[in-house]
Amino acid sequence: METGSQAELEQRLALAGPEDTLRGFFFTAALKVVRNECDGTVLSRCLEASGEGRFMAFFSYPLGPLLRLLYAAAWALSEKHGGFEAAMRHLGRQVVPDYLESSAGRLFTMLPVGAPKLLLDNLSPAYRTAVLHGTCSVTWIGPNHCLLVLRGTALPLPYIEGAVLGLFELLKMKTVKVVERQECPRELRLSLSW
Repeated sequence: METGSQAELEQRLALAGPEDTLRGFFFTAALKVVRNECDGTVLSRCLEASGEGRFMAFFSYPLGPLLRLLYAAAWALSEKHGGFEAAMRHLGRQVVPDYLESSAGRLFTMLPVGAPKLLLDNLSPAYRTAVLHGTCSVTWIGPNHCLLVLRGTALPLPYIEGAVLGLFELLKMKTVKVVERQECPRELRLSLSW
């Protein structure tokens, strides 16, 4: 299936059940990107795709509308950012500032600068406060290498990669190398090393 296609979106929507929810700041961050980088027509299309007009940062919303919003935004931003996957990574990066402004996210800003292990050890509980479905685990392979595994979500892998990279960048952590792999539609693996 072609990455970024309507068929891929439909497959992800079919995997997203009504119990798959996440916080509103995922929506507000994507809409902020669209407002800043696109015209009003694209914004209207994205709002229509999301099915909502307003989102509250820490309220819970279903994953399906976010997927429709992310795909509509990534399609609109593809040319500017060098393709669909790059646009999706950009959208993932942009959710990080909104998350760090939340009460749960502020805890990350208190971590010592340049402490990637500490950041990653706290990623699983942080994930549970933001994404209210699936699981996130970190397995250490070496002192500067770990495997981040997300199970039970239909979020696109480039979006997750962008969010992880964005978190490291904003917190001024060491440069991280990411090797991504998708085992099955609802399991994402990122090998992180620095």
